[in-house]
Amino acid sequence: MKSQNRLLLLPLLIIISCAPLVSIRRAGEEPIVRILLSRNPEEITISSDFELEIKTGKEKGIVKGPIHIFTCPLEISTSKGKIKNPGFPIFITSSKGNIYLMGKAYPGGIKISKGSDILVVSYVPIEKYVKGVLPYEMGKLPLDQIEALKAQAVAARSYVMANREPHREYDILPTISDQVYGGMEEVDNVINEAVESTRGIVATYNGKIINAKYSSTCGGITEDNENVWKGKRLSYLRSVKDSGWDGEPFCRFSPYFRWEKSYNKDEFFEVVKKQIKELFGQAPHEIQWIRIAKRTKTRRVRTIEINTEIGKFYLDRDQIRRLFADFRGSIRSLLFWIKVKGDKIIIYGRGYGHGVGMCQYGAIEMAKENFDFQQILCHYYTGIRLRKLW
Repeated sequence: MKSQNRLLLLPLLIIISCAPLVSIRRAGEEPIVRILLSRNPEEITISSDFELEIKTGKEKGIVKGPIHIFTCPLEISTSKGKIKNPGFPIFITSSKGNIYLMGKAYPGGIKISKGSDILVVSYVPIEKYVKGVLPYEMGKLPLDQIEALKAQAVAARSYVMANREPHREYDILPTISDQVYGGMEEVDNVINEAVESTRGIVATYNGKIINAKYSSTCGGITEDNENVWKGKRLSYLRSVKDSGWDGEPFCRFSPYFRWEKSYNKDEFFEVVKKQIKELFGQAPHEIQWIRIAKRTKTRRVRTIEINTEIGKFYLDRDQIRRLFADFRGSIRSLLFWIKVKGDKIIIYGRGYGHGVGMCQYGAIEMAKENFDFQQILCHYYTGIRLRKLW
């Protein structure tokens, strides 16, 4: 009974620690998000299960079947033949369903423009965009874990709203540089319910939508934003312990909670020399020593010092992960240590990703422990309020 009481207290404590929620009210229309799907393609094929409307230059028409576009020189072919005197920008929309770009389904419309680059940009209502993000950023989850998906929906929606670029031809990339977006390929009823039930809700701090960073697995504690990227300290991206009353990390069930990467000594130093050349444009022949010069309060590596016969090199913040990258990729996080075992050098650590903001595996475990999406968000983003904007 005593342990049950302690379990019941934790959600209450998390709610009390959050800023109070702003009353939910309708304030505007659903925005459109512009996603850069391709840059400087030589050839594009666009189709739909329904009729397509195309506008190019002074031409406008309705076509059935695929549209083939060659960009240099510009040439557009349809089932009715070639379009005469085509020009940029090109707008293509579907009367009813999705548009297929090189076989992949996207909602909304497509714009192809030419400036210094040829850009293929998808125009998507933000709620459909979020539905296309969740399968790739959080994955499909059972209904009893929907609160984690709701938290991810609010984070993804907040992130794109905070990073829109009105003075650019597009707002966001569909990759890990921003958020992974896969169009309408992975339709899922639980994800759709999570998005619809949080429709228009964003996280704010001091009245502004937050840049809602998140990563796969924090390894037991999240990180302050300024320790990972250059820029000002953000009060809502503060380090928090990823644990409940029992001290056990929420993300402990992640397959990336603990990891290690092993190198032969010669292989290790060759990797480091190659990365120094790529990062600094200099090519040392000998690595004399490598040391961790500074850690953050969460024990993540902040600065690494490398001594070579041509001088010392320093790597800072998230750049460090690249230093040890080989054909297997970079190390998983900055929460790591290095040890020597015989002729092996082993890097071992905890977590996956930058560790700032929401921990996705932690959010999943919190949902399993009956926290709702508001509690999850307030746990990872310090002092936020939730607002419904449309």
